[in-house]
Amino acid sequence: MGVERAGAGALTAGRRNSVTAHWIRCAASQRIVIGSRTRLTLFLQSRMPQASPPPLRTGAIAWVLAAQFFITQVVVATAWPRQFSLKDDYISDLGNTFCGAYPSGSGHLVCSPWHVAMNVSFMVLGVTMIIGAFRTRGAFPAGWVRELAVLLFTLAGLGVIVVGIYPENTDNARHVLGAGLNFVGGNIAMIVFGLALAQRATHRGLMWFSVVAGVLGMTATALFTFGHFLGIGLGGMERVAAYPMTVWQIVAGAVFLRGRQPDDFGM
Repeated sequence: MGVERAGAGALTAGRRNSVTAHWIRCAASQRIVIGSRTRLTLFLQSRMPQASPPPLRTGAIAWVLAAQFFITQVVVATAWPRQFSLKDDYISDLGNTFCGAYPSGSGHLVCSPWHVAMNVSFMVLGVTMIIGAFRTRGAFPAGWVRELAVLLFTLAGLGVIVVGIYPENTDNARHVLGAGLNFVGGNIAMIVFGLALAQRATHRGLMWFSVVAGVLGMTATALFTFGHFLGIGLGGMERVAAYPMTVWQIVAGAVFLRGRQPDDFGM
């Protein structure tokens, strides 16, 4: 009997050990599967663009909407009784409320029947600049460089709003002041935004684009101010001074809408 009990006990212990080993193998297999799924999930998440935070998304959309500025110019120019010239006509001529020689006594004829649309477009552009500057500020590393860039771009936005409120033929002094504030403030702001992005390893492409666009616009502003048009006319040089800002807005907005790095948006 003792031998039988011992044999039975050994058999029972063996079964218990076998069951225990089975459960250990199952648990290990489950951990491997869960671990594999977790790693796969993290890998897929790293490859997928991450949604932008609500404030950033609002600002990015505002900047992308700056595209209306280009569209409006094309549409308003079609209403002119003569061919509008990108080389010889100012952007502001599209918002001129007068039909005739401008400046008075010159041979430069201006007539923009849809000037209201152009002046509204100027103001809308300024609003998108300001909203975008404040709402996307979290996309740039915190610090005085970012705050300076936001301030300059906001002033540039206010400048172009002034341009829309005071067309060139109604109050030229304020119009020119607004345009100057826009050209200088906006182009310097792009350079400073680029310097802010340089403080972080992400968005390197946008960083370089910001600096190059700002330097190009600021150089063209200086050439335009001192009457050096380099064969592209006063209208052409004015556009080289002004357009980099709007193109930059659209590009930056698209980049921020597309996604972000996990630590890109610390306030």
